[in-house]
Amino acid sequence: MGNRALTRTIAAGLLVALAGLTACSAGSGGSGSSSDSLAAPEPASGARDAAGGGGKAAPPGANRTVVTTKAVIRTGEVSLTSKDLAGVRADIDALLAAVGGTVDSEQSSNDRHGRIEQSTLVLRVPVDRFAAAKSALMKMGRLQTSDETSKDVTTQVIDVDERVQTLQNSLDDLQRFQRTAKDVKDLLSFEEKITQRQSELQSLKAQQSYLADQTSMSTITVHLSTPEKYVPPPDALEGAGFLAGLQAGWHALLDVFVVGLTVLGAVLPFLGVGLLVGVPAWLGIRSLVRRRRMAPPSEASAS
Repeated sequence: MGNRALTRTIAAGLLVALAGLTACSAGSGGSGSSSDSLAAPEPASGARDAAGGGGKAAPPGANRTVVTTKAVIRTGEVSLTSKDLAGVRADIDALLAAVGGTVDSEQSSNDRHGRIEQSTLVLRVPVDRFAAAKSALMKMGRLQTSDETSKDVTTQVIDVDERVQTLQNSLDDLQRFQRTAKDVKDLLSFEEKITQRQSELQSLKAQQSYLADQTSMSTITVHLSTPEKYVPPPDALEGAGFLAGLQAGWHALLDVFVVGLTVLGAVLPFLGVGLLVGVPAWLGIRSLVRRRRMAPPSEASAS
């Protein structure tokens, strides 16, 4: 009985082992066939060389930096009134120190006591601090007007960056070819092309720097004035309507009348001189003609 149980145990173990081997064999074969059927095609030799460093340089533009964030130019404008403009000016300096901004330009006028009565400041603040800085500025006095604009220049930034990289690659190639020139004619030809490329590259780099500055630092224009000196911006519909048209027509008529009087005043001296000289001369000539007509025929013939 013991031998039969042992025999059955050994047989069961052999069956389990055989089933495991069969499953592994089938799984390995299925996996291999699936991999073969779904495997991606082998890259071309050029791609293998570029990816594996097979001694060939990467194609131009392979290492270019791609813009992944939006490039936006943000500008704002704020008009404030306050009786203490010197205090508002000090608050603006404190705000700029906190956000890392600067005063790009400032135009101010003072009263006879030397106090600021009007001022216009152009501030530059980091783009990511634009909203916070503008919100803080709007609370420094009595807010009169507020405006802001945003301009997406992402495609322009990408275009300029690509053109800069392309020109730089072209310039590098020309300089390399120039070093291998064999005669003066080729040397001069390469020199002319290199000069042209360098000029274009400098212009594009200037555009690149400008865009980088405008998209990294936003501009906020602040108008400060005392309540007495504040001048509200003109309304878009101001000057429209029947009464406005009538008033404009009346002013135009007055302008025409003033112009007419001006012309008359300019001509009047010439008319006075003409009358003083012309009237006596005309009267003399008329008297002479009359005497000739009234004289007897003998005197007329004698004369």
